[in-house]
Order: sequence, then C-alpha cells, then structure tokens
Amino acid sequence: MGTNKLVEKLEKYFDLSKKKQRKKHDKLLKIIDKLEEEQSRLEKKAQKEREIDAASSRCQDLERELLVISGLISKAKQKDLTD
Repeated sequence: MGTNKLVEKLEKYFDLSKKKQRKKHDKLLKIIDKLEEEQSRLEKKAQKEREIDAASSRCQDLERELLVISGLISKAKQKDLTD
C-alpha cells in the first residue's frame, strides 16, 4: 500500500469521533503496522541509494519520505497511547 493511501487512512481515523475511534482501534494498529513496514522498506532503499550517491536527488527524496512516515508513526502511536 502506498504512502499516500496510508496517510489518507490515518487522516480518516483522526477525523472520527472519540467513540468511533475506540471502536476502530484495530484499524489504527493495522495502519501503524503498515507504516512501519513502509518505513523499513524505505530505509533499505535509502541505504542502497546512499551507497551509490548520498547527494543524489533520489536519495534526498527517500530521506524526506522517511521523515514524513516517521512523523506519521509518531503521531499515530501518540494517538494510540492517549486512547
């Protein structure tokens, strides 16, 4: 599943009322799991790109995407802890 799709699912979850969020807590856990899988995949790709050329635009794009996903994971986990 692509990053954009995961972001959309996470945003939909956060837009739900607290009551509905509690009911759909399992969905949040699945989203977090998929985000972590995506983060792992991107970290591997970024490492390979760094070995080739750390200054390449592809490497920089991967690094930015990793930062976004890390932020989303943090936000999702924080939301999970507050429930």
